[in-house]
Amino acid sequence: MFGGGRATGEILLGIALVVAGLLFFWGTTEIHVAPSYSKVGPRVFPFAIAFGLVLLGVLYLIESWRGIQTPQDEHPASNLPVFIISAAIVLDALLFEWLGFILSSTLLFLLVAIGFGSRSYARDLVFGFALAVVAYITFVHGLGLSLPAGILASWS
Repeated sequence: MFGGGRATGEILLGIALVVAGLLFFWGTTEIHVAPSYSKVGPRVFPFAIAFGLVLLGVLYLIESWRGIQTPQDEHPASNLPVFIISAAIVLDALLFEWLGFILSSTLLFLLVAIGFGSRSYARDLVFGFALAVVAYITFVHGLGLSLPAGILASWS
C-alpha cells in the first residue's frame, strides 16, 4: 500500500495508537474535577496515558515509515503463555467475589508466573499470597476501600 519497504500493518498500528491517545486525551478533558482538588487530581494519570500513547504511536509511525527492521526472534512464538495469562485474568474476574481478593489474587499471581515460565509453584503461591495480603491490608485498612473477603470472611 505504501511501498518502499514500509510495513502497512505497523503503520496502521502507529496510527491506531495516536488515535487512541487522542481519544484518551479528549475523554480525560470530559472528567469534571471539583475545585477542592489540588493540582494532582483524577485527570493526571489519564493525561499521562494519553500522552504516552500519542508519543509511542508517533515513534512507531516514524520507525515503520522508515522501514527499520527489527531483529527476528531466534525462538518461535508460543501462544500458550498468552492463553494461560488470559485465562488467569478471566478466572480472577469470575472467582473474585466468591474466593475473595486474597485468594483470587494469589491464584492470579500463580497462573501468571506459570505463564511466564516459572516452575516453582510453592514459591509462587507463597509470594502471591504474601503480596495479596499486603495489598488487601493496604487497600482495606490503609485506604478504607472495600474488597471482598470471600471464603476468608470468617477469619477477619
